[in-house]
Amino acid sequence: MVPSGGGPLSSNKFFVYVASMTANAAMSVRIGLIVLVLSAFGSAQTSEPAAGWRNPIVKKGYLHSPVCEASPFVFKGKLYRLESWQKYWELPGLPPPGTRFHEDCVRVCDAETGKVVSVAMVNHGFASAIVWDKRVYVFSSSWGEGKPWRKASEIEMTSSEDLVHWTEPVVAIRAEPGENLYNVAVCRGKDRFVLLYETDDPKYVPFTFKYFSSPDLKNWTRVPDAFYGRDKYVGGPALYFAGDWYYTLYLQDLGGKWETRITRSKDLAHWEDAPPGRAFLTPDYSHDHLPLRAANLKEDNASDAELCAWNGKTFIYFCGSDQQYAGDLQWAEFDGSTRELLEWFFK
Repeated sequence: MVPSGGGPLSSNKFFVYVASMTANAAMSVRIGLIVLVLSAFGSAQTSEPAAGWRNPIVKKGYLHSPVCEASPFVFKGKLYRLESWQKYWELPGLPPPGTRFHEDCVRVCDAETGKVVSVAMVNHGFASAIVWDKRVYVFSSSWGEGKPWRKASEIEMTSSEDLVHWTEPVVAIRAEPGENLYNVAVCRGKDRFVLLYETDDPKYVPFTFKYFSSPDLKNWTRVPDAFYGRDKYVGGPALYFAGDWYYTLYLQDLGGKWETRITRSKDLAHWEDAPPGRAFLTPDYSHDHLPLRAANLKEDNASDAELCAWNGKTFIYFCGSDQQYAGDLQWAEFDGSTRELLEWFFK
């Protein structure tokens, strides 16, 4: 199924399926784990905008799509989106999450028409894209064979110079002992590439981010002491570099509601969060008619924001919905450069 509507459309990096749930309870994903996390570490309160400060991001519209993870990128002058498509969304009868998950795919869509250009990977999810040296590189968690849904032990990479023909996926990251891998994000830094992934490493709070570096997008080395979120629930990451700072977007739990926030670092080990009252994206609690959900349910989530420069502005995809069953892909804009947008939250 291709999402309805063209025009500008990440990615939702939630939906960690709890295998022991009943068929009815399977409609709710990751909530049980979040409850455990919140009971141990507490939860933040809903943030109100700081006095004298305004959020410069303008929400523009809905794609009426259940896609959660969607990365916008510009290639050869055109805007595209990379989608992590889950097979169960297109099956009749609203089957449990994870149904036929080996048919999940990572696909490229024309952002203007909404048409699928190609499928980059099958049996993968939680994907992200980066354009470098006239190629598009896609990194994605592999579902593997004989493993439970969303219990990835490898992140694989494929690339293309025409968005049609893709290289054979190769392993970029292997899980450390005792962890599973989830969302991934990659950026070009000052003199290297940097990658982060979400982990359920039992030494830390789910889903702590771990950071790696590479000279060539192929060979990755763990950055010593580089983490974010070891002391709180985080998720739905994106990663950017601008003005000598690495910026990470992350999901903040507000006690049953979720918003995207922003933090930054120069060394990937010491992080400066944006001041209180400066959330990157917040839900529209009045919005209903969510994809694949009952019509009266309201949005309580704004997650998985990813962005790119486009026609003199910064273009943003993010996921609304209610953290259950399916996403609600939306788009927004900032009238300025990506660097200007990221720095705005720290002025």
